[in-house]
Amino acid sequence: MSSRHKKKGKTRSGQQGINFVVTLITLSIIFIFVGYLLGQYAVRMLQAQHTYKVQMTQKEEEAPVSPVVASPRPQPLVDEGATGSSEPEPSSGTLYRVQVGVFSEKQNADRMVVRLKELGYDAIIVDGPPYRVQTGAFSSQENANRFSEELKSKGFEVIVVR
Repeated sequence: MSSRHKKKGKTRSGQQGINFVVTLITLSIIFIFVGYLLGQYAVRMLQAQHTYKVQMTQKEEEAPVSPVVASPRPQPLVDEGATGSSEPEPSSGTLYRVQVGVFSEKQNADRMVVRLKELGYDAIIVDGPPYRVQTGAFSSQENANRFSEELKSKGFEVIVVR
C-alpha cells in the first residue's frame, strides 16, 4: 500500500507543476496582449498629437496677421508725397522667405540644408519641431516669388512665407 500512496503523491505534484506552467503561459499571453493594446493606443495618441501640431503650424503660416496682434506701422515724419518719388517704400521689417521644407526630425532638415548649400544657396533652420528650412530674405514678395520659381524648376517644393 505504501507504493500506492507514493504514486498518488507524485501525480498530485506533477499535476500541480503542469497547472502552474499552464497558468504561467496563460498569464504571459494575457499580459502580452494587454501590452500590445496599450502600445497601439499610445502610438495612435502620439500620431494624433503630431498631426494636430502640424495642422496648427500650417494654420499659423497661412493665417494673416490680425491688426490687434501686429504692431502698427510707424507714421513717417515727412509727407511721402513731398519726396517726389513715385516708387512705394517697402514695408519696414517685413521679410519674405522661401520655405523649402518642414521636418519633424532635425536630421532631415540638416540634409535639406546640405542639399541647398551644394547648389549654392544659403539656408537656415528655424527651431522646432517642426524644423523649417528656409532660404532667402526678400523685402518684396515679387522677388521671393521669382526665387521660389527658380527653386521649383530645380525640383524643390516651396512656399513663400513672411
